[in-house]
Amino acid sequence: MSLTNHPEFEKHGFTWGEVGNLLKFARQRLREERLDEVAGSLTFTTVLALVPMLTIAFAIFTSFPLFNTMRDSLEAYFIQSLMPKAISNTILGYLTMFASKASGLSSVGAVALLVTSITMMSTIERAFNQIWRVKQVRPVVQRFLVYWAILTLGPLLIGFSISVSSHLFVATSNAVGASRSVTTLFYTVLSIGLSTIAFGFLYLAVPNRLIDWRDAAWGGLAAAIAFEIAKRLFAEFIARFPSYAVIYGALAAVPLFLVWIYLSWLITLAGAALVAALPVIKYERWWHQPGTGTIFVDAMTLLRPLVQARLAGKQAQISGNALRLQTRLGIDEIDLLMQKMSAMGWVGRLKSDAKARSWSKRYSDGQDEWALLANPDQLKVADVYRLFVFDGNLPHGADEALSAQVNAVIEQGLGQTLSAWMSSPATEVAAVERAVSAETMAIGAANDQSEADTPLSQQ
Repeated sequence: MSLTNHPEFEKHGFTWGEVGNLLKFARQRLREERLDEVAGSLTFTTVLALVPMLTIAFAIFTSFPLFNTMRDSLEAYFIQSLMPKAISNTILGYLTMFASKASGLSSVGAVALLVTSITMMSTIERAFNQIWRVKQVRPVVQRFLVYWAILTLGPLLIGFSISVSSHLFVATSNAVGASRSVTTLFYTVLSIGLSTIAFGFLYLAVPNRLIDWRDAAWGGLAAAIAFEIAKRLFAEFIARFPSYAVIYGALAAVPLFLVWIYLSWLITLAGAALVAALPVIKYERWWHQPGTGTIFVDAMTLLRPLVQARLAGKQAQISGNALRLQTRLGIDEIDLLMQKMSAMGWVGRLKSDAKARSWSKRYSDGQDEWALLANPDQLKVADVYRLFVFDGNLPHGADEALSAQVNAVIEQGLGQTLSAWMSSPATEVAAVERAVSAETMAIGAANDQSEADTPLSQQ
């Protein structure tokens, strides 16, 4: 039996107990991501950067008279789709007024507006990388190009799609005589469709990690539907509880707008968390609770294809995605294990020589290739065990003789090289059993020595 056929890695169907465990996994992920705190931080950043971003967008439309129709379509879309109607007209009026005044700023002021907008995009990227647990960010130049493309091309693409869709709808409705319900349905479907594309593109482009477009599409659809439901519920709340207008008067739209931005970011981040969790769920590792023994098993599972590639001598490097498919480990787990082995000089990152389109290449920056650098005829299973489980450092006060005894037990039980370990599949399970036995003996001996060294007055 090989490590991938170990009972821990067996593929199960979804029982009611596993559904409960899946819900626990989802709750744990949401708690770890602290989405409410991140949404609050992004709300504050959005309030500061919204006017500068609109200024840049409106400046683009103003510079090209051809895009005036798109600007009108974009403003209509903001009113009908992005905010509840009770506050959309007021808020958009304020934002348009602020943006028109900001357009008359000097060059220094324009640079400040641009920096504010880029700062917001950087904050969004940092939040997304945190959800995907990305450690390495994009280079500064690449990040700037991405932000600039989103700030300049985003409004144009949205305005163009809305304008084309509206003209098609008008032409169709004039031909068949569309009713009010059909009109409402059209704009609802259009809103969900555009939101799905926007959310999906955001989940696909922002995090510095290879994202399956299908996962991004499902997450975008879920976020778009949740966004539409939240918009309707929030509008119903405003209509049924008008006391806020009595308290805030003419400024009533401002706190409601802040609450709406917070809800919007909460939905956006929840969709991102869903996209990040989908690979874990698909690979059936959502129930996995790492421990000392299981981490060692995962490390050996990850080393197997690398050793096989090294011994075969054909394709020594393996992509991170291929390792996921062969080992059924999650991206986060692979990154953690590889970082520790890379620090020891056992494995190395390699950049792929395959040419890719510039737009696709940006998505594959996080998909590194790995190769085994250490000699499998010299690297021992005991070395892997010491790295991930027990390195031989005993508690304070333990004598050197005991330390040597513990290391001798580990060396005796796991002294075979990786090449020898790969030569016979039957030795894999025996290696795991010896690892557990060595761990028990080593820790037990250390604890006995620690208790023996403790003064009676402290016992």
